[in-house]
Amino acid sequence: MNLPLVLHAENQVEDRPDEVLAQGSWTETVLPEQTRKKLISLRVDPEVLEFFKAQGPGYQTRMNAVLQAYMQVKKEMGRG
Repeated sequence: MNLPLVLHAENQVEDRPDEVLAQGSWTETVLPEQTRKKLISLRVDPEVLEFFKAQGPGYQTRMNAVLQAYMQVKKEMGRG
C-alpha cells in the first residue's frame, strides 16, 4: 500500500494515510496571485510531476504554492 509522504519541520519524511492529510487546512489554500517568476530547471520525481499535472491546468502554480507554504512554516519556526 502506497501512503502519501509528509515532510516534517525537521525535514523528516513520514508515511501518512490520505484521511490524515485531508484534515490539514493546507488543502483549502488559495493559490497566490500571479507574480513575476524566475525561470529555473527543477528535477522532480516522475510521480510528483504526474500528481500535480493530474490536478489540471495550473500545476506549476500549485507546486509553487506548496513550496511557498513550506518556506512560510520554516520562517515561522525561525529556520528560514
